[in-house]
Amino acid sequence: MPWLNALPAWLILALLALIASRLISLPGARAPLKVVALLLRRLASRVHPDASRSHFQQQLSGSLALMLMLAVPLAITYGFYLISELPLVLDALLLYFCLGSRQPMQQAATVATSLSRQQLSLAKDQAKPLLLRQRDNLSAMGLSKACIESLLQQQAAAQVGVLLWFVTGGGMLVLAFTLLQTAAQQWNSKLPHYRYFGRTTGIIYHISVAPGLLISALLIAIQTGVIKAWQVYRAAGNRYFSWPCRLLLATGASALQIKLGGPAYYGGIKIQRDNIGHYHDPVATDIRRTLLLINAQQTALIVLCSSVLALYVANIVLLP
Repeated sequence: MPWLNALPAWLILALLALIASRLISLPGARAPLKVVALLLRRLASRVHPDASRSHFQQQLSGSLALMLMLAVPLAITYGFYLISELPLVLDALLLYFCLGSRQPMQQAATVATSLSRQQLSLAKDQAKPLLLRQRDNLSAMGLSKACIESLLQQQAAAQVGVLLWFVTGGGMLVLAFTLLQTAAQQWNSKLPHYRYFGRTTGIIYHISVAPGLLISALLIAIQTGVIKAWQVYRAAGNRYFSWPCRLLLATGASALQIKLGGPAYYGGIKIQRDNIGHYHDPVATDIRRTLLLINAQQTALIVLCSSVLALYVANIVLLP
């Protein structure tokens, strides 16, 4: 197995980071990204002060802003790699700050508790860090559905996607992916103001996050039923959702036996989305079930990484 001989130390770091994030809430994880998000908003306010310019000008400004926000941090980080005698330490630090923490899961659990107590207004306020869409017009069912969709997609991007790109290319690649993810969140093209300014960022991000969505969907389907998940996916329409995202939501809907998708409001504009799944409407308890599903998915990732490492060790020990 020659490919095992080239297995980098990145996989060991990824496994250790995954176990740490699974067991504890990493203090300070993703904290620097809050500063990055603030800088992105300020940059957008300077180069995109209004949405009345031509669509081409807005998209060009967004593309140039994206190049700037990627080039500067990556150039600085590459400089540190050039002078560092311990590049793996830099890899570990970058993974630590880029890997998703358990904070979204804790926030979702708080929302579920408030919904169980019939405190809908409080639950909407608590869901603000999780949701981009408008919350004021959401019912308890709509808020539960929105939180579940957000959890599934955040897990796929912030953990599976980050780990995948880290194992593929180390700290530099995972930093680029995380910066792109942060820009896509701040300049989300679903919002009217960033519809054209954030289009280039959104397209590149959707391409880069697709492998994480697919692997996440596969892990869920293997644990809860591949055929059933595929049937839900085939029955869903192809309006609005990209097919990797639709596949992820279909496996989630199949695993939880609930409906996902449906219309959503962003910046006062209603976006028609196809319904996914033919089961019951989600409730607060389904948010907690989603948290259990994500924990099971993380456990599957740990087992997968451990299995590959076991093959690597066996290849070294048993073969001359």
